[in-house]
Amino acid sequence: MVFGGGRLGGPLVDLMSALYPNNRYIVVRRSIELASRRINLTRYMCSQWGIYPDIDVAISELTNVDQTASLIAKHKPDIIFNATTPFPWWKLGDLPGELTAVANRAGPGVWSALDCILPLKITQALASAGSSAIYVNGCYPDMVNAFLKGLPSSPILGIGNLSNLIPGLTLTYAQQLGVCPTRIMVRLICHHYTSLNAPTMGGSGGAPYHLTIDYPEGSITFRDGDDAPFKNLKASFSRVRGLEGQGVTINSAATVLASLLKGEQRRHHTPGALGLPGGYPVVLSVSGEPKIDLPKDLSLQDAVIINESAQRFDGIEHVVSGKVDSTTEARNAFQKIVDMELPTVTLENVSTLASATILQLNAKYKLGLSL
Repeated sequence: MVFGGGRLGGPLVDLMSALYPNNRYIVVRRSIELASRRINLTRYMCSQWGIYPDIDVAISELTNVDQTASLIAKHKPDIIFNATTPFPWWKLGDLPGELTAVANRAGPGVWSALDCILPLKITQALASAGSSAIYVNGCYPDMVNAFLKGLPSSPILGIGNLSNLIPGLTLTYAQQLGVCPTRIMVRLICHHYTSLNAPTMGGSGGAPYHLTIDYPEGSITFRDGDDAPFKNLKASFSRVRGLEGQGVTINSAATVLASLLKGEQRRHHTPGALGLPGGYPVVLSVSGEPKIDLPKDLSLQDAVIINESAQRFDGIEHVVSGKVDSTTEARNAFQKIVDMELPTVTLENVSTLASATILQLNAKYKLGLSL
């Protein structure tokens, strides 16, 4: 069951239903017309390959937890994927003047309430339905999954972000070391900030990270302050970014979901694994349980400390279960853009704060956002 059929959810269902047509897919949107037309596009594409997957639509307002819970109870999905957000990252470009740059410098901590609200509603609906579905969250899981940690039915994995660096690093060091990419084992611990900016900047921007590259003849480790791996990636395997490059994130989601669908033990890199902040290498068991797969020289405690330090570059001062504090820069940016104060985001105020933020953004900038 995929919540959202936009620029992430739609292409993801295209890919998954073509590769794994024997599974049942349900795309949940708020508009029956939009949902039906979008899955018909999927059907058309699959039909060109002689593939006719079992794919259908369902309608729900995610802010209506009872409605969503009834939907989940009716269909009993094995896997839930959240591809929704009330404020897609590409909409930042619609802010006037210098405000896009202000938001980008401050980081997604500016929008913590908006990122948390819909994943929280899905968590609540899953718990209300008594569902045991594996929940994978695609909305800023580096922070959101940590905010939801400990709640019944909270997400256990994310997608994208640090995972989007792994292909480029693998190709870069396979080329440099003169070995087949299949002989390279990359283990990266980093936050969203590094995965977003390092390929363009050619460095981590000062954010801490830990990278180990194992190959048949040895191992290389890079860490805080060493920009070499990202400079090498930029020089050797720079790629198209932005919406045109969204395919890397879509395929990141697809590989995680494929392992879960097939009951396959496989290595991945995922943000928000087990509700931890930032991203980690993981191994998914055949039952879908993630296990953090760290290099031998790094403890889990040290890996978490790396990401807790790095999250400040993203505008997140502190995140624990049910509480997010944004940095001073993020709060100042929120004040400047939204003309409201950004308090600590909690389970109790997140819904009210998200609704007020949407209303204010639409009133000031006519962005057409909705929850």
